[in-house]
Amino acid sequence: MSSDPSEVSGQAPASAEELSAETREVIAYYDALAPTYDTNRFGNSYGAYLDGLERRALREWLQGPRVLDLACGTGRFLDLASEGLDLSEKMVERARERWPGRRIHHAPAWSIPAAAGSYDSVFALHLFMHLHLGDIRRVMAECRRVLRRGGVLVFDFPNALRRRLVRYQATGWHAGTELMTWDLKMLGGSHWRLTRSRGLALAPVHRLPHAARPAFMAAEVVLGRTPLKHLASYYLVRLEKVD
Repeated sequence: MSSDPSEVSGQAPASAEELSAETREVIAYYDALAPTYDTNRFGNSYGAYLDGLERRALREWLQGPRVLDLACGTGRFLDLASEGLDLSEKMVERARERWPGRRIHHAPAWSIPAAAGSYDSVFALHLFMHLHLGDIRRVMAECRRVLRRGGVLVFDFPNALRRRLVRYQATGWHAGTELMTWDLKMLGGSHWRLTRSRGLALAPVHRLPHAARPAFMAAEVVLGRTPLKHLASYYLVRLEKVD
């Protein structure tokens, strides 16, 4: 990686003064969750179900040895990445404990401390749902900067159509942003090409009996690739950088 400061963004974490009040609220929320996040969110059959769906797609879609896990949290997916980044200091501390051999940055997703063209793949799960559209554009522009030509960006977002069908109304910043795939052109312009998309959590997983969840996962992996994906709770997309 280049050491030229003109090619590298965000060498230090943003100071509190540079962050909005809402962003500071998000950080405080995840700082507080860090000690119990893995157990409470993924140490149960519901969390294992979602983890399994997400992990399958990442293994298929990521490319190259240089992979950045953006908003890596406590490091759930760092076995699939060469580096991680998160803005929650407590999450970063936990990730570094779990993955002492990994380079894990404490920095904003819109200011990645890496030279242009540093990565083959960047992925961000459970991040864009917390961001306003302007911040999503800013993060996507930064991902474009640090990816090589032909590199891929993988991320998820709540499905706006599903929310309208079930009359779900988000309140506050937590998972407050919902999108459809046609919004990607508005967010990323002509700099990206959509190469893959998949629906996640097609069934109301929390209502399935615990014992039935692992068996249903295999069916959902198939159904999530069909037109039924448009009814899933979440979309997962793979974009390729074209310029």
